[in-house]
Amino acid sequence: MVERKNITIEAQPVFSQHIHNQVNSTYNFTNMFMWSGGGITYDVVEGCLVLFFQGERRPVSVSYPIGDGDRAAAICKLSAYIKSQGLTPVFRNLSAEMAEELKGLFPGCFEFIEDRNDADYIYETDKLIHLSGKSLHGKRNHFNYFKKTYAYVYKSLAQEDMPECLALYDRWVAEKEDLRWSAGSREATKRLLENFEKLPVRGGGIYIDGKLVAFSVGEQVSEETVLVHVEFAADYRGLFNVINSEFLSHEWAGIPYANREEDMGLAGLRQAKLAYRPVRLLQKYNAVQMQAL
Repeated sequence: MVERKNITIEAQPVFSQHIHNQVNSTYNFTNMFMWSGGGITYDVVEGCLVLFFQGERRPVSVSYPIGDGDRAAAICKLSAYIKSQGLTPVFRNLSAEMAEELKGLFPGCFEFIEDRNDADYIYETDKLIHLSGKSLHGKRNHFNYFKKTYAYVYKSLAQEDMPECLALYDRWVAEKEDLRWSAGSREATKRLLENFEKLPVRGGGIYIDGKLVAFSVGEQVSEETVLVHVEFAADYRGLFNVINSEFLSHEWAGIPYANREEDMGLAGLRQAKLAYRPVRLLQKYNAVQMQAL
């Protein structure tokens, strides 16, 4: 029996039991907890953690089962569950390794479609800290301008700082022209900030004259990768470059790579993420069932 459950903060131990060294940002408790207001639920099926995705105009689909359980049995049960609702089974946000495993388990049964909008951007942490190399020369100029122009302080953040972070977010989003994602983004950010001390995250902020002007929150998700969940900054030239660099330098300098998540298909966000020269994109695939298992 499949029983879809809400992702509350109390579900964190269940996720921790099944998720280990998972760089793919979809398979992360903090991310799913943040965005669960958008129709994300979970269950443990055949000993595997499974996520369910459903929205007002999006029929239910599922993640790839992860953990030490029987993935083949879980896939069969999930397929039957979705078919019982008159839908074609779709497994979403598979990494390349997950896609290869699924091909091996059920040869010829699935069509695999790359989802560019959900690809994670992976960067070398050291390059983001120092903005080294010719390709980041422009970013380094903005970084140096801010450091020469403003007397600022970096501070590691605690729960008591979160209301100020949310106020900064509200000022930041009010300046954006493309607001089609802002309502869901605010709710996700609010859930993260209100539960900051209950989650395995660290935060860092930039202050000018005692006022918070930028902040970032992230967590280590594997031995080599930190996942950056949010980053917001007021309208100062070079400030995004500075919070990016300072946060990684102070909190994650020993971690080789930083996953700065997907661009959601937003043109401006894609341009900004590509401009930082990712070392690779973690491609994700949707597997559409074409034949009976």
